[in-house]
Amino acid sequence: RGLTAPNRIVVAPMCQYHSDDGGPTDWQMMHLGRLAAGGSGIVFGEETAVEARGRKTYACAGLYKDEHVPAYRRLTDFIREQGAVPAIQLGHAGRKASCHTAREDWRPLHDGDVDEGMPPWQGLAPSALDQLPRRFVPREMDRDDIRTVLDAFRVATLRSGEAGYDIVELHAAHGYLI
Repeated sequence: RGLTAPNRIVVAPMCQYHSDDGGPTDWQMMHLGRLAAGGSGIVFGEETAVEARGRKTYACAGLYKDEHVPAYRRLTDFIREQGAVPAIQLGHAGRKASCHTAREDWRPLHDGDVDEGMPPWQGLAPSALDQLPRRFVPREMDRDDIRTVLDAFRVATLRSGEAGYDIVELHAAHGYLI
């Protein structure tokens, strides 16, 4: 739709697990900023959850609060200043929710993690089947859940525009919800 990138170098979405309650930190500014400054044409941020319960980990990126928008806007403004096109990938982890990061080999959260400020939460899925053993079996979605998740994608897409992203991609692989 008329968007022109300076070249064909595209930085793919990479989960960094350095977010603070979904919002980007200086880590994303450094990581994505250096890729934009290095000459990439399009710079995708990491896979970004549309709901808090749609994160895989507590450290996952998210765009599920209006308060996230200014922090992402700071990031997209910098990417654009470097001559690159800012892009975002929106997703919902579904049944893969509620685990630790790669540093702990995606170990599921358990009741003992409550003391560390990371209580496990129940993910959503098309069926109440475990892919991996989790503290909670994922809740089978009903029609209201489906509407809620679809609306979360809609709202996160609108927030993406407010945050300055020129490209929005939906992550629908790995059994994620959409």
